[in-house]
Amino acid sequence: MVRPLPFVAAIAVAASVSATQLPTSAVAQEQRSPQYQARDLFNDGISLAKRERWPEALWAFRRSAELVRRASTSYNIANALYRLDRPIDGLEELDQYESMSEVLSSQVARERGETLRRLLESAVATVILAVTPGDAAVFVDRKPIEGTDPVRTIRMNPGLHSLRITHPEHETATRQLDLERGSRQTLPIALQPHTPVAARAIKVAPSSVAVDGTELVGAPVEAPVDDRKRFVKRPGFWLMLGAIAVVGVGTGLAIGLTQRNETPPCGTTGTCATTQGLTLTSF
Repeated sequence: MVRPLPFVAAIAVAASVSATQLPTSAVAQEQRSPQYQARDLFNDGISLAKRERWPEALWAFRRSAELVRRASTSYNIANALYRLDRPIDGLEELDQYESMSEVLSSQVARERGETLRRLLESAVATVILAVTPGDAAVFVDRKPIEGTDPVRTIRMNPGLHSLRITHPEHETATRQLDLERGSRQTLPIALQPHTPVAARAIKVAPSSVAVDGTELVGAPVEAPVDDRKRFVKRPGFWLMLGAIAVVGVGTGLAIGLTQRNETPPCGTTGTCATTQGLTLTSF
């Protein structure tokens, strides 16, 4: 006896179950897509930025950009870097933003980028380094600075930096810099030549000469010793040392005065950014 009805019913039930699972599976697949994750991270960054939590907001925007690269995300990364006193990094990101096709085709996007660029440029700290000798190697935060000119202009983020100048024929010089936002200063550094090693008296072993079979032993011969008055004991030495000290103090005061900047302070979250009308764009 043939019983087709239960088999047909089983097929119908299975089809019904599959039909109910399709929407859920599609949603799960969408949630796992890079586009969905990037949008979610972008929104997290917006929420964090509104609460002035810029380091975390920057992380969220960068993670979003790794998944899906968009002009709005790039702009927000540069914006966050400005708030964190990292204008050099912000300008590098802004270069990428301005090269995107969606920015090149939109006047509003270009103008937004120009506004942010002006703010970033105003926050850069500049050091004009006058180095002697001119071909000395310069390192900032252990990274080499390109160029072999005696005068070099170095643009840096505000804050603490280490400076090291080296030359094979001169002593190495190091400086610690504490740069303010938007500051500009000139820093002369002259390396000192290596100090030559003082010559020491050389004692020569006794010499012997034979005359008609008789050996004549001579006294030890010593190298001539300079019996002139030591340079340190001369009055001229102390006069020269005093003059160098006065010049050094004057140079230090000049550097200290030029290091200060009259621009009003702008903190990492503060008024300089908000009063300029910066906004965080949408995904």
